[in-house]
Amino acid sequence: MNRRRLAIGLAAALLLPCTPAPARAQDGGGEYRGAAALGLQLRKLGTTKRVLMVGAHPDDEDTQLLAHFALREGADVAYLSLTRGEGGQNGIGPELGEGLGLLRTEELLAARRVDGARQFFTRAYDFGYSKSAEETFRHWPREEILRDVVWVVRQYRPDVIVTVFSGTPRDGHGQHQVSAMLAQEAFTAAADPARFPGMLRPWQVAKLYQSLRGNTEGATVRVPTGALDPLLGRSPYQLAMASRSLHRSQDMGQAELPGPRWSTLGRVFPAGTGTESSIWAGIDTTLAPGEPGESTAARALARYQQQVQAVRARFNPLQPGASAAELLQALGTLRLAQDSLPRTNGVAELAGDIEAEMAQVQEAALSALGIVVDGLASDARLAPGQQVDVELSVWNGGADSLRIENVGLATTDGREWSATSLPENAAPSGTVAPGALSAWRWRLQVPREARVTEPYFLLDRRQGDLYTWDPDRGGEPLAEPFGPDPLTACGHGQVNGVALNFCTDLTYRQVDPRQGELRRPVMVVPAVSVLLDPPVRVLSTAAPRPIDYTVRLAAEQRDGIAGQVRLEAPAGWRVEPASVPVRFAGQGEVREVRFTVTPAAGAAAGDHPVSAVFVAESGERFTRGVQMIDYPHVRARPLYHDARSVVRAIDLRVPQGLRVAYVEGAGEEGPGFLANLGITPELLDADDLAEGDLDRFDVIVTGSRAYEVRTDLIAHNRRLLDWVARGGTMIVQYNKYEIVEGGFTPFPITMARPHGRVTDEGAPVRIIDPAHPVFTTPNRIGEADWAGWVQERGLYFAQTWDPAYTPLLETGDPGETPLRGGLLIAKHGQGTYVYTGLAFFRQFPAGVPGAYRLFANLLALGAK
Repeated sequence: MNRRRLAIGLAAALLLPCTPAPARAQDGGGEYRGAAALGLQLRKLGTTKRVLMVGAHPDDEDTQLLAHFALREGADVAYLSLTRGEGGQNGIGPELGEGLGLLRTEELLAARRVDGARQFFTRAYDFGYSKSAEETFRHWPREEILRDVVWVVRQYRPDVIVTVFSGTPRDGHGQHQVSAMLAQEAFTAAADPARFPGMLRPWQVAKLYQSLRGNTEGATVRVPTGALDPLLGRSPYQLAMASRSLHRSQDMGQAELPGPRWSTLGRVFPAGTGTESSIWAGIDTTLAPGEPGESTAARALARYQQQVQAVRARFNPLQPGASAAELLQALGTLRLAQDSLPRTNGVAELAGDIEAEMAQVQEAALSALGIVVDGLASDARLAPGQQVDVELSVWNGGADSLRIENVGLATTDGREWSATSLPENAAPSGTVAPGALSAWRWRLQVPREARVTEPYFLLDRRQGDLYTWDPDRGGEPLAEPFGPDPLTACGHGQVNGVALNFCTDLTYRQVDPRQGELRRPVMVVPAVSVLLDPPVRVLSTAAPRPIDYTVRLAAEQRDGIAGQVRLEAPAGWRVEPASVPVRFAGQGEVREVRFTVTPAAGAAAGDHPVSAVFVAESGERFTRGVQMIDYPHVRARPLYHDARSVVRAIDLRVPQGLRVAYVEGAGEEGPGFLANLGITPELLDADDLAEGDLDRFDVIVTGSRAYEVRTDLIAHNRRLLDWVARGGTMIVQYNKYEIVEGGFTPFPITMARPHGRVTDEGAPVRIIDPAHPVFTTPNRIGEADWAGWVQERGLYFAQTWDPAYTPLLETGDPGETPLRGGLLIAKHGQGTYVYTGLAFFRQFPAGVPGAYRLFANLLALGAK
């Protein structure tokens, strides 16, 4: 990790050793403070227990086991998710793909702060649901993903691997199968020096289990996850449900039920069917296994184990400071053991264990001493060239004096940042008395060439369905959720003669009148953010029309910036206005500038690029914009987009004069994409559904999963069906089981469990009735309209349906019986009702021509 020391205008200020930032961001038990945090830290001391759980996606993990092993047993626990869940759905917002991956990564980190585990990933991109391991390996080169899993195993060095799945077809999802298959293969490969030579030291995992989710068949270990933890006041099961509920984008809210619960595991390697008292049976998890008993290091480690047992036995949550002296003694003993180790390759593993143990003892000592370290910045978003004030504070809430020897700052982008101390700074060294608070403040100058804060796995374009990691690029922490924060403050001091190091990432403190104190991450961003909306425009070659664009500019430069914004379009296309002057007085200002692009006469079918640029008065060009993935339950993360759009010119005909209304569903942008058809639908709210004049409309469209998230739609569904009976056309996009169980369709339908879906986006489609208006008017739908679809054909198809419905399509994944429930149409009174499981919500953002042409035909059913 490339950390550069700041040029501090303070003689004694320097960069000090500190825990790597990604690990700090994932500290186990991160939601716990005070005596609870100390109690959890004490449980971790003196043992090398380490568990790695392996699954395919965020929310696959068995949080009950994570919480039990990490919080109750004090083991080091991590979850390796092969993907970041980019191919899933989003129940709380519009993000899909990489944006959804950022959100779900942060949801995993929020969950880990509750259940106490760490988080890792491979390079695999979630390409969507797959029905077999074979299909999955067509997207993910097997050896490459195995390489990533082996890297994590060798780097993390677990005693035990727990797979979430079995690695067999009964797992269902092909990615689920692959996660277990690769974990089982890595069990052997990680220990084999001939596999991936040169990649870290080989590591032999002692055992591999599969989580059986409470099933007793084949279980070899039972874990009491429902036992009350008196330190935390909840059981591991309850904490696990709190953790799981943080996967809000996936509708994972759970009740935290009290009472006895058991989790079960079945041992896979080494093979065996006998029951075991715990997963640790037969594994030496003491700190120095095999170390000769007469050496200085061995004697020191034996004494350390006694000290840890004593402090743990005497721990009193009402008097946490009473543990401080013993922890400081234990830290001194551990340092003696470290200094006494022979300098030979044979003790590298032990040296690593001791180093990790020392970090944990230091954290526990700081908790017991009541020392609270905080780092603040005066701004959350830093533009290159600006100044920012930062502060490191140390609050001594305990009974022992803390002598500060030096403090310092560090950056992570590999460039020199300059800093000067502020007049109100504390002395560079001195004593922080019991009950006192000392603070050190600096003014930093962000370099003009400072690199923007960006997820390391998005710095390069993906290779197919694999992210590109560059291990030679500074600061790139392979397999970690994100890279280190830009700024870190560190210090070194002593309590009663024992040296202590401490570090913290800097955050911005925001005080909201309604929510109170909020902490925001500090990040480097461009002086001007440029976003072009929409990213895809569909142009009808049959009836071309001017295209409207909006350029959204956001200034982050504190002293303001001025320039011109313009669109760049193909030769012969007219842009109005040609450019617009924009002047920002300061940071935080936003401008939206609208342009109209008129295509050249006879614009050919195909893709035509349009881009936006802001040219500052200095001549600097800005052509990227940042979208903040920001929700209350997670930390904000930036997603950068080039300010580019594609105009896709296709043969598209749309009925004129349609009056369309839209009931928005879960996290989708359907209304905006209908603008590509020249339609601006009216959005229906609760009042409209309850008492609005629905007869104003020819067509009402409901968005994806609308019956799941719109209680007003459920309450007034009968009004909509009555409107259909009077002659309206209602198009219902895919819904989950709520629409079936609630009986919200005019005639019954059923859905299978698991639901009918076609995951192969290129699966053959057969039109059952080619003469039906859905396939003839106004666009003639043919084989070419099924080309270029993305991720999947559709999901939540109907399994059975009332004879009043007519199925119009037949499609299925290779080797499976084709499904006919993806597009159903029925006459209801004088009107038309359509249910479709086709994945329009994925096709519209991708600008898939056939999807737009087909949807235009569905809308045309409402033409009078």
